[in-house]
Amino acid sequence: MCDLNARWSVKLLIAALCVLVCECVYASCVITSPLNSKVGTPIPMVKGEQRLTLHCDLAQPHIFHFPRNFVNKAMLYRLEADVSITGAFETQSSAAPTLTLPIELPSARHAYMLPTGAASYYLDIEAQYGRALYPSLSSVPEFYAFNTIHTLTLSAFAGFCFALAIYVGVLGNSMRSFGFYSYSLYVASAATFFLLQEGIFYTLLPNVPFLNSVQLSVLFAGLTIFASLRFLDQLLDFKALLKKWQRSALHYLSLIILVLVSVQLVLSSDVSMMINKVMSKLTLVIMVGILLAILYAAYHKVHCAKLVLLGVSTIILAMLARFYLKDFSPFLQRYGLIIAVTIEALIFAFAAAQKVKKLDNDRMAAFKRAATDPLCHILNRDGWEGAAKVLLDDFNRQGGYITLMFIDVDNFKRINDSFGHRSGDDVLRILAKILKRQCREQDVVGRLGGDEFVVLSYCHSRSQSERLVGRIKARLSNLTIQTPNAQIPVTASVGAVVTDTSCKNLDALLQEADILMYEQKKARHTEVSQPI
Repeated sequence: MCDLNARWSVKLLIAALCVLVCECVYASCVITSPLNSKVGTPIPMVKGEQRLTLHCDLAQPHIFHFPRNFVNKAMLYRLEADVSITGAFETQSSAAPTLTLPIELPSARHAYMLPTGAASYYLDIEAQYGRALYPSLSSVPEFYAFNTIHTLTLSAFAGFCFALAIYVGVLGNSMRSFGFYSYSLYVASAATFFLLQEGIFYTLLPNVPFLNSVQLSVLFAGLTIFASLRFLDQLLDFKALLKKWQRSALHYLSLIILVLVSVQLVLSSDVSMMINKVMSKLTLVIMVGILLAILYAAYHKVHCAKLVLLGVSTIILAMLARFYLKDFSPFLQRYGLIIAVTIEALIFAFAAAQKVKKLDNDRMAAFKRAATDPLCHILNRDGWEGAAKVLLDDFNRQGGYITLMFIDVDNFKRINDSFGHRSGDDVLRILAKILKRQCREQDVVGRLGGDEFVVLSYCHSRSQSERLVGRIKARLSNLTIQTPNAQIPVTASVGAVVTDTSCKNLDALLQEADILMYEQKKARHTEVSQPI
């Protein structure tokens, strides 16, 4: 066993040394036409077909690779005939060169395996538009490490963004709000744009050339701008925050962008590039307008405005770092903006959740205000009937015992006449507190109006219902209520209905309890008169 472990340790050590040697071996690759420059420096491309000539001298196999994002087609050929390179000029033997195709690797980038030795290559490229090409030469371990990190980073980014899009979409569905759907569209569009730019879709669908078209990338860039404005408009309530012409200007500009990116799908790449330039200027105007609106919202302490400002600031800092800190970190140079978009999407999702929570709280507060009796701070008639119907539905589904008590204060008019309406109000408030304390949290206590109170309780046994009724009747049978003006003796009549029979008519229960309450009131009057 020890010998086996030792052998594996030696093999791993040899493998590590091989990797180190591969990193240090000699590798030279020069582009000799149309410009004389080393691989790794930007090469200006023009729209259409063009040919680059390379001469490479490699001690170990290497990978020659470059981005796909503006290249329609690319073919690399190895020249098998003798070709000598002198500066920027080539001299070739009289024999026609034999062209062979190096191995093209499946990757998000155009990638070709170059064998050892000295050789010349033709690289035929069809560019969608004019821009610089950034070719690279990497050892095999370097390339596969880069390709793995690249694919995992973009896949994690996309998965995270789509998960956030679904999450906030569910929130939007619960709120019936278009603004939160806009967040889902914004995040999904941004993720798709970066996946297109970085060639990830090619690894999944290599036979669909449209996925590599500039028109498709421009479309999702425009959708990102359009959806982000719609989302922020809903989140920060631009309708109430901005003047009408300011909000309209931002929306009209975003609509123009949406129309332009939709139209350019069926136009040539030249027209698409012109539209892209116009869209870039409009996007800059929109971004400045959005930033000013966010600053204005933060100044006026609009809910979530500071969170939104933090998210937008992350994007701005990433863009500045991309231009001014190019040599600081190659990883951040390449993925800094993607990381910033991820952070912004997370901040915006959190802001959306906070907005939903605030709207729910506001809605609940509004419901409570509408359903609460302002004097006694228990449910009013409408609020009580709504809650009682829910409790009654539970009883009808699950069985058990439903208990309804109708409570009326005895001689309440005499209390008002003798002690004043302010004292009468104090009596009602204290009675409401007594009822709340005698009942459970799940019981529904309300005031129908005047001196009439109701309690609806759902119990699992008759004895439980009867104990509740007995407790309330005993508590209200002989009270002395202390008000700021006087001590007032108070009694209340209670009519109680306890049943295990399914009942869907709340009014019928109320009427039955009301009749029982008046019977008790009459019985009490015949027994004794209680002057105040």
